[in-house]
Amino acid sequence: MMKFALWILPIFFGLGAAVSFAQGDTVTITAKDLIKNKLPVGNLTYVVFTRKTKDSPATSLTFVEIKVERMTYKDRSAVAITQRWDSDGATVHKAYTVLDARDFSTLLHDTYWKRLGYTSHFDFLTRKVSFEGPVPSESRDTTEKDFSNSFKDYNLNWHSDLLVFTLLPYKDGRTFKINFFDPGFGAAKQASYRVAGSEPLTISSGKTVNCWVMIYQRSGGNGSEKFWISKQTREVLKEEDLNNGGYRYKFKLEVPDELITSP
Repeated sequence: MMKFALWILPIFFGLGAAVSFAQGDTVTITAKDLIKNKLPVGNLTYVVFTRKTKDSPATSLTFVEIKVERMTYKDRSAVAITQRWDSDGATVHKAYTVLDARDFSTLLHDTYWKRLGYTSHFDFLTRKVSFEGPVPSESRDTTEKDFSNSFKDYNLNWHSDLLVFTLLPYKDGRTFKINFFDPGFGAAKQASYRVAGSEPLTISSGKTVNCWVMIYQRSGGNGSEKFWISKQTREVLKEEDLNNGGYRYKFKLEVPDELITSP
């Protein structure tokens, strides 16, 4: 898999015309704004890597496997999202998130990061957080406080942003204001995402896909995130993050049609 991903990476950069910019409106996202039937169900695979410049060699290669399935959770219609991140022969991150299918608010969020050395369990129904493994007391206190405060407003799960983005009502020039919360990584906050325009993108299968281009500017000038979202499937096909002068890329892997055979 590693060799295959490295072989296909160069073709991701075959882009078409420049982004066309447009002026538009602002939508503060609530549950009624979400296009719920657009959520992709099944298995998604992304490759993540970094570059010092746009043209420098790729480093820190990570494979991200995401499984999305509909389910019933404690008598509620729900969506379960399972994530596994593998890098350099080890699993560096795992997450299991359950969202309420009615409004996509979070019901459960379990997360493990190898670099942190512990697992966090957030139960949004009982409003309790617990941990497995050694947790610094300061981190524990801050996490519990942020979790408690997150219930003041309706918010969406920031760790599941690739799936949340499939639900948005896109329009060139439109700005989305989204109340996001990534459990265990700061307080809930409102983030603004601007649909800068449209652009064709050549994906790993060799196809050219017409995409919306959406930009998130981090507060304080601390970098930016840029997303290419398919207008047909609404899936995030590419992400480019600029941070401290370096770049991080995330690409959705696609299988060319000629490699898909009937059973």
